This record gives sequence, structure tokens and C-alpha cells, in this order.
Amino acid sequence: MGIAQCEYRSVLLVEDSEVDAYLTYNVLQESEPKIAVEIASTAEEGLTKVRKRPYDLLICDYRLPGMNGLSFLKLARKIRATMPVILLTGYPSQELEAQVIHHGLCTYLSKAVDAQTLSRVIKEVLFPHELAISV
Repeated sequence: MGIAQCEYRSVLLVEDSEVDAYLTYNVLQESEPKIAVEIASTAEEGLTKVRKRPYDLLICDYRLPGMNGLSFLKLARKIRATMPVILLTGYPSQELEAQVIHHGLCTYLSKAVDAQTLSRVIKEVLFPHELAISV
């Protein structure tokens, strides 16, 4: 096993709902033991964390107190331009999906996504080389 495969991947989860944060955190932990997760409950807290360190993945709720997820992601991308992002929303819409596609900011998923699909998407982002080897 190569060095890159042994390294932990860091994930920042920005979610104001404790229940949703707990559920997403559990999916992350159960899907891959090599993921270290930090949680921010507001966009401002998330931006502070993004300024302090690079993350391998940012997972963000769309509805956050103070600003919406797209506004947050635009600011986060100014700090870390290449950081992969998954935007989760409990209120999916064609309009929001069109905005995400237009800005090319991230992967967009409904919070209704099943744990297996969310886990697969996260692994595709964080461990693309391992997936390519296993195929």
C-alpha cells in the first residue's frame, strides 16, 4: 500500500442542524476510517476553519444561518480554490440545481440521499485512486 493510501483525509462539515450533522458524520465515519471530520454549525465558523487549514473535502448545507450555502461556497472557494465541495439540501429544486451547475461550484445532493450513495460520492472525491484500483 502506497503512502498516499495511508493518509487521512480531512473533511469539514458545515451544518446547522445537530441531527443532520450527526447523521452525515456517521456516514463519513462508517464509510471510511481514514476520514477525519470537523464540524462547523455556521457559515462564519466554516470560513474561519477554511482560512486556518486546507480540507480535502467540504460538505455544506444549503440553508445556513446568516448566509446560504452557495454564498458560503463562493467565499470558501476564494480562500481554497481547488477544494472539492458537496452541497446538501433538504429543499432540492431545479432552480438551485441550475445555480449550482451555472457556477460549477460543487456536487449537489438532496439530504434525502441514501447513506450508500452519499458514501460512494464521498469516496469518489477523497479516494479516486483507490476506486480506480478496485475497479
